[in-house]
Amino acid sequence: MTIQKLVEHQKKTFQQGEISSLSKRKESLLTLKKLLQENEQEICAAIHEDFGKPYSEAYTSEIATILHEIDHHLKHIDKWVKPDQVGNSIFTFPSRNTVYKKPFGTVLIIGAWNYPIHLTFQPLVGALSAGNNAILKPSELAVQTSALIKDLVEQYFSPSVLAVVEGAVEETQELLSQPFDKIFFTGSTRVGKIVMKAAAEQLIPVTLELGGKSPAIVHSDANIEIAAKRIWWGKTMNAGQICVAPDYVLIHQSVKDEFVEMGQQVLSQFYSNDYITGENYTQIINHDHFDRLENLLEQSDVIHGGMTNRETRFIEPTMIQADWDSVIMEEEIFGPLLPILTYESLDEAKAKLIERNSPLALYLFTDSSDVESEIIEDVPFGGGCINETISHLTNPNLPFGGVGHSGMGAYHGKYSFDCFTRLQSVLKKPVWPDPDFRYPPIDTDKLKWLKKLLK
Repeated sequence: MTIQKLVEHQKKTFQQGEISSLSKRKESLLTLKKLLQENEQEICAAIHEDFGKPYSEAYTSEIATILHEIDHHLKHIDKWVKPDQVGNSIFTFPSRNTVYKKPFGTVLIIGAWNYPIHLTFQPLVGALSAGNNAILKPSELAVQTSALIKDLVEQYFSPSVLAVVEGAVEETQELLSQPFDKIFFTGSTRVGKIVMKAAAEQLIPVTLELGGKSPAIVHSDANIEIAAKRIWWGKTMNAGQICVAPDYVLIHQSVKDEFVEMGQQVLSQFYSNDYITGENYTQIINHDHFDRLENLLEQSDVIHGGMTNRETRFIEPTMIQADWDSVIMEEEIFGPLLPILTYESLDEAKAKLIERNSPLALYLFTDSSDVESEIIEDVPFGGGCINETISHLTNPNLPFGGVGHSGMGAYHGKYSFDCFTRLQSVLKKPVWPDPDFRYPPIDTDKLKWLKKLLK
């Protein structure tokens, strides 16, 4: 079936109404849960083939998170789908006013390579929960996982509900030319602009989950041991190939040396100075990305680390002395390289952050509620943590999304349901009473009565 015919088939099926029934939504969610549970080993093996990722990390970051999301939706969907009764205004009384939650229809979800299961299926949970059918476009860079996604979806789902299109630029361009009812994209800001431009041609609403340079701010009063542990935990996850990884550390000058020393100790504790791909560490996705990271490394002032192996696509977690004009500070790193910049005053740090594109995440390490309030109030970012990294995206009660160059729209939990739901408002008016004063002609007396009602 061609891409055009597939989209036509899904749209026709959606219009028949069965897809959006509550029972069908629950059935689809349970089917997705079954797909993940019954194929855990195959999924983790495919991810290992693509990344050399340890089984435990593949399961916790790619499968367990989606199972938790599915269970959250199944628990709350009965409440979420109910229409909301809202109040009247002076102009509509008496009437009954209702907001209905309606699915968009047929949606396109374009996943990302760095978490090929999680970032493809996480938005899918919301799409199915909201009553849509969907076409998935997994990333072609995660070759084995993409092929497995297509194989499993075809085994467990009817193409009327869910289908997969594999491919690269040509297939993505063809998908973007189709009349979808909603597009959800996860990836780079550069490609996000292309997706948004294509969607604008057909007035298709989009949610863009992009990236950016997410800072970890370490203030002078921070617990440096905890900061080093939690920053390196977030930075080494998936070898730094995660959109919310701490991209760089902005640290108070007075505690920089202590942080560097503690960072070396932490990495030694994490890996016992022995990085083993597939057991305790992940490799870079392909040689193109490896070469890009190695090029950044060669242009950097290395404080600690720096070992590489192109054959195994291994890059050691590396601390780098940097400043705002360093090459490594130009774009999101997406790897285990951690530039360290310093500041002397919080105002200086805030000014530097505000003048840059707003990041997807921000992490602040401090013991001061005043410092916390200043950063939260003055610096725009998508989401983040205080004295922690990464964990905010695992809470389904928190919206996950960017701002500006780091994205638009949010999802996770009910926010995923809302992301794939359009609101349809209905006012129901009784035939009596039917006051005459609102009908033409509007004379002076009627206008006086209207003004009195508005007071």
